[in-house]
Amino acid sequence: MLTEILTVVAGIALVLVLGEVIVRNAVALAHRYHLSGGFIGLTILSIGTSIPEIMTHVVASLNIVQQPDSMDTLSALVVGANIGSDIFQQDFVLPLVGLIGTIVVVRSELHEQVGALTAAAILLWLFSLGGLITRLEGLVLVVAYLTYLLFLARHNHLMDNIANNSDQPRRGRVWVQLGLILLCFILVAFVTDRVVAAAVVLVKLLPLSASFFGVLFIGIAAALPELSTALVSIIKGEKEVSAGILIGSNVTNPLLGVGAGAVISGYTIPGVVIYYDLPVKIATAGLLYLFLLRHEDLNRREAYTLIVVFLLYLYGRNLLFPDDVPA
Repeated sequence: MLTEILTVVAGIALVLVLGEVIVRNAVALAHRYHLSGGFIGLTILSIGTSIPEIMTHVVASLNIVQQPDSMDTLSALVVGANIGSDIFQQDFVLPLVGLIGTIVVVRSELHEQVGALTAAAILLWLFSLGGLITRLEGLVLVVAYLTYLLFLARHNHLMDNIANNSDQPRRGRVWVQLGLILLCFILVAFVTDRVVAAAVVLVKLLPLSASFFGVLFIGIAAALPELSTALVSIIKGEKEVSAGILIGSNVTNPLLGVGAGAVISGYTIPGVVIYYDLPVKIATAGLLYLFLLRHEDLNRREAYTLIVVFLLYLYGRNLLFPDDVPA
């Protein structure tokens, strides 16, 4: 068991490092094409920081295709990790960043940011109700995400000012950045495959359900890129970028992450995800919406409220749903 634990810990750490390289180069390319800070946070950075979740889904789904009898365990593991990561970001990381700095969402953009976050969770919940997300439903999730990106691009998130040609990086440097991104994606896929395999072994050895293991370990660890990137943005005074990363990731994960994996293999969804995880995520998203609607940022009392809700969520989940019972 020690070998598997070390594999999971080392693998997650390496994925986080590779994700940082991808994010840094993706941001540089985004600036080349004159994208705004808000758009970068909601899209480029949210996708980059969601790489652990996305690649975990892709690798696990390929394993399901090769070994269909592993579908229930792997589905519970990766879907639990995805939703657990989202709830951790939404109810712990976001208020934590708000306590350290300030989380600001302009009221005019509240619908397209927190509204999209809530809508993504509701759509995933509706598709999960039968206990199975089909390949077609996975495709719908991916298309919904691409539609959201198009919506953002058409609603004034692009920079109005065009940089001078002298400020643009050389074409050779662009190809180097693209090559680094591609190489890191390949390495992330390789490492994630090992992490998933080790996690499956640990689930069989530990007195934890597959979905709770995903929530508690893989999900929280996978959210660390969002935490670190959001904190850096706060320190640099980029409040719009920081909020965009955390909110955008909560749109990316359920639509692009779960959707991409479901397109490959489909997923079986345990009852705890349908009756507990997703309702908690949707309810706390509504609470976050109300907080931001009042004064466009989180005060300390509201931030502490969300953190307490997260801790109660973890306690209640393990108490009420110790096993992954099919829906």
